[in-house]
Amino acid sequence: MTNESQPDTEQIKQRITGIFDIVAERYDNPSTRFFTFCANKMLDILQPKKNSRLLDIATGTGAVATSAAKMLSPVGKVHGIDLSEKMLDKAIENAQNMSLNNIELHIMDAENPVFNADHFHYITCSFGLFFLPDMHSALINWKRIMQPGGTLIISTFAPGAFTPFSELFKSRMKNYGIEIPDAAWFRLSDENDCRELISNAGFKKVNVTRQQMGYHLSKVDDWWEILWQTGFRGFLNQLSTADLEKFRKDHLGEIEELKTEDGLWLDVDTLFTTATK
Repeated sequence: MTNESQPDTEQIKQRITGIFDIVAERYDNPSTRFFTFCANKMLDILQPKKNSRLLDIATGTGAVATSAAKMLSPVGKVHGIDLSEKMLDKAIENAQNMSLNNIELHIMDAENPVFNADHFHYITCSFGLFFLPDMHSALINWKRIMQPGGTLIISTFAPGAFTPFSELFKSRMKNYGIEIPDAAWFRLSDENDCRELISNAGFKKVNVTRQQMGYHLSKVDDWWEILWQTGFRGFLNQLSTADLEKFRKDHLGEIEELKTEDGLWLDVDTLFTTATK
């Protein structure tokens, strides 16, 4: 049974990695600045000590990892891991541009990080845990490499995130025969689900706080940038060139109707969950 299910798990990981390899070059852009906002919020909640070791899981282009490295410099150490080589290339570039020398980045499976037991004082994961096929096993492995008394923090999207734009996106996709199930990034949108999952992995003092991290987009093309340079891209890639052009025109037309004098409100309702070992 295990051997039969394994290819499916690997296929999921390869598909997700492939999407993020594609979007890596433009992943850091003004339209997706919620990643930076949330990274800063996570570290503000965490308040890591200067001489500590921090692991950022599913680090992407290093929003959390580079910010943490600046906070912990010069005595603290940050490691960041990701399966997407292209995302890590951008993270390395970002770290070099910031002249950070206390950060190491590795291609590594988030479900089974290869580090010594009881090593890290802090583990962070920004909008990444929900992509993992086996979140429970991953959390157990994360706890193993965390020091007793260490702190975990994850960020996940709350139910309202990206509405109503995302609902319009899903509805229009149906016109092209593409059914979008509840996306992976909403697997942990319920506060009780977050508490239960992390508690069942053996963590203590689980706490969930909810905060709006949204902002106004100035034009509809900013929303398209979000679609094209994040996980939404996986759905858009299923359209033919002609259908993609028509979809973009029609979808951005309906988004334009939502614009106010302040612009387009991008809802980024976010859950921040902390726990200790």
